[in-house]
Amino acid sequence: MKKITHLLSFCLVYIFYFPFKILPYKICLSYGVFLTKLIFPLAKKHRKIAAENLKFAFPEKSEEEIQILIKKHFRHLGHLLAHTLWAPRMTKEWLNKYLVLDEESLRIEEETKKQGVGVVLISGHLGTWEVLVQFLGIRMKGGGIYKKIRNPFVDWLLRKMRSKNGIVLVPVEESTQVIKMLKQGYWVGFGSDQNAGNAGIFVPFLNRQASTFVGPALMAYLTGAKMLYYSVLSGEDGKVIVRVKDLGFVDKKKFPTKDEVLRHYTELWTHTLEGEVKLFQEQYFWVHRRWRTQPKVDV
Repeated sequence: MKKITHLLSFCLVYIFYFPFKILPYKICLSYGVFLTKLIFPLAKKHRKIAAENLKFAFPEKSEEEIQILIKKHFRHLGHLLAHTLWAPRMTKEWLNKYLVLDEESLRIEEETKKQGVGVVLISGHLGTWEVLVQFLGIRMKGGGIYKKIRNPFVDWLLRKMRSKNGIVLVPVEESTQVIKMLKQGYWVGFGSDQNAGNAGIFVPFLNRQASTFVGPALMAYLTGAKMLYYSVLSGEDGKVIVRVKDLGFVDKKKFPTKDEVLRHYTELWTHTLEGEVKLFQEQYFWVHRRWRTQPKVDV
């Protein structure tokens, strides 16, 4: 019975996905925005989550400003949806036409490539991160970590989509393979700004403590890989803006313990993400419960 349910769910997902396989790129963007406009009146729960998150992050904003920002955010979610489902069709020609990197970001990329080192490529739920998955496969010797979906048919589809352009996907449980890839010079992507529950450490993020995974810092610590932070953002006229920040290599000598090393570099990339969120406020994924786990208060 469960297999039949999974198959039916997969069929629905595929019907929803199919237009993005055939429609031109810019029409896909418009279609994505159209779909999120339809969803907006029904998404009361997620609008409430977004409002709560935004009030903590930007306490200086009025209620009217928060509501305006939520509407802009849902429009962005349309672009995110379109990019996610269209991205497997990405080509080098598309990248040349639509990808925008500033001079500093290009310089960081080129210098890192010349160094020939593995890269812990850190990104957050900001902008249009599925585009990053695809151009990692095209532009670099790319790898990515993924968490399996319970529905095996949908899991197969998403893995097929994400690996379309050559990125090597590694299940989150196989950390030893990630270590091996980084030592072999891969650029491995980490989208680590999810609620880490009891598995994370608490670091400040947008005016609240956030339980955060130490995986990126740990992998850099264990392998000597370089850490780069990437923002991949929706721009005007279908452009995709890429901003790169060089977070350097782990300096073990600066800290007396491993835990202090991991905390420092986890706080560093989280602070970098926070700065980017403040610049591109409507493009953070406000509808997820990033701060669900909070430190226990002693009574």
